[in-house]
Amino acid sequence: MAEKSAYFFKCFSHETRNQLLRLLAENDEMTVDALAEASNITASTASRHLNMLKMQGVVGVRIDPPAHYYHLDGEGIIEGFREFLRFLDLNDKT
Repeated sequence: MAEKSAYFFKCFSHETRNQLLRLLAENDEMTVDALAEASNITASTASRHLNMLKMQGVVGVRIDPPAHYYHLDGEGIIEGFREFLRFLDLNDKT
């Protein structure tokens, strides 16, 4: 479980990922191309960061071919923090 929590928190440790998360917080959902353009990065770089965020449950994706629309996954974020609290055995103390 420690490894899972480490990967979850790693999602928040990169400036580009934080920028993508901020954009998603300000907009209900955005395509990879829109996120890349707003962040001044390439679509492939945005996709790589979004994939990591998706794997950890921080963002979700809605596919409407040909576009992929990314959004924050509030439940996934909350669950990541719950997992961390369980790891620390603080769930009943908070």
